Parts: sequence; structure tokens; C-alpha cells
Amino acid sequence: MTDKKDIAETSNTAISTFDDTLLSGGTGLEETTTEDFAIPFIRVLQPMSPQLQKQHGSYVQGASAGDLYNTVTGEAHDGEKGILIVPCAYNKKYIEWIPREKGGGLVNANHDISILSKCTKDPETRRSYTPDGNEIVETAQFFVLVLEGGSPQQAVVTFTSTQLGVARKWLTMLRMARVENSKGDSVEAPMFAYTYRLTTTTQSNDKGSWNGYSVNQEGATEMPIAMMAKDFMSAARAGDVQVKEEHQRDDVKDTTFDDAI
Repeated sequence: MTDKKDIAETSNTAISTFDDTLLSGGTGLEETTTEDFAIPFIRVLQPMSPQLQKQHGSYVQGASAGDLYNTVTGEAHDGEKGILIVPCAYNKKYIEWIPREKGGGLVNANHDISILSKCTKDPETRRSYTPDGNEIVETAQFFVLVLEGGSPQQAVVTFTSTQLGVARKWLTMLRMARVENSKGDSVEAPMFAYTYRLTTTTQSNDKGSWNGYSVNQEGATEMPIAMMAKDFMSAARAGDVQVKEEHQRDDVKDTTFDDAI
């Protein structure tokens, strides 16, 4: 795991013991809302990602194509080793973007599937476009807890284009997972019942190759983590988790081919 150069190293993250008089005034964060915090995205770094370009402000020393990148902490995790995560909630979004060739940029992150009825699909690229010429990108979002060092961290993992197949396989694994209830009956498991290893693999088609996700089940989620995951799931379902889409699409794609978005 590598740290972004301009982020200072954190010291001991162990919980300190404070005198009650120091705690009586609160934390100083009482006026904040969910909109004041950024939930990180976990991205796959590609050869052309800015985090790999030494002259770019987002450069991460030691990072490589195929690493998993945290957009808030600036950390890059080895893609082959991967990261351990707990899925907590899922949704499907249809995000509107200005095409890259027209400068790129986020237009609307809140469309549902009905937007496709207003779009035309390019028969060659299979991309969907609004009457204004913007692209609609089908996006599968998983709200997860990342279990890598220190306390579990909330994050979002998104799947688009060819990676939607990986999302469907993961959803199938989640649907097939079973647990026993207090009566000893086998029942469908909540999605946070098991941990999963998120890694990356090299994928290709006739237009090129890129780095994509791979997801595999590991073990049962420990009870304290499961309780945190349940709370995160409830907050995401209630709309209390604010996901601030980045204004530029993540650089998962080499623009010479279409499918590695």
C-alpha cells in the first residue's frame, strides 16, 4: 500500500483516554451534515490514470496499473493482493456525462432507467445518448466497508460497461449466500453476512486490454463489523449517505477503446 506524497503520515490510531471535562464540550463536529463528508470511491488504476503520471497533481508514488485507488485517502492497494470488503447496500444509477471528446464532466447523477427511453443508442459503440448529445452510463454501485488497517472505512465501488458483468456475478453470489437463523433454519443471508476479496485482473477484447475487478467470497463477517454494516445499509437505504460523484469520470479507460470505462 502506498501513500499519496502530499498526505502526511498519521500517527498512532489507537483510541486515547480523555478526561470527562475535555469531552463535555462535544466534538466540534455537531454542525456538520452528511454533505460535509466525502465517501471515497475505490477505483482501478489504468496505464493512463493521472495517479501514474509523475507530472500530474494526483500522482501516487509507487502505484501501478491495476492497483485499487482510494479517492479520499490517496492510497493505492496492490490489485493482485486486493482489499477485504463487506458489501452493505446496492443501487443502480444512470449517470449523465458530457462525452470526453467534448470536454467531459458530470451533468446528472440521479437518473433512473426511464432516461433510456429518451436516448438513442449508437449501434457501433452501444453507448446511449440524450437528445443533448450527453452520454448515459449504466452504473452499479455497491456501498461497502473496507477492512484494511485501522477501523473499517465506508466506501463506494462502481461497475460500468464490461464490469457490469462482474457486478451481476457478485449479486448472484450475494443472492445465493445462506445463514442459519436462531431456529437453525437456513435462510437467505443479508449481503453483509460475508466478507469479499476485491482484486483486479487484466481483461481484453478485440479493441484492447484493461484492468478490471474480480470479487470472491472469503469468510463470515465478525459480529461487530456486521453491526456497523447493518447501520451503513440502513443509512444508504434511507438516503442519508451522500455520494458526491466526481465531476470527471474515473480514468479506468484508455480512450483508444470503448469497453474499459
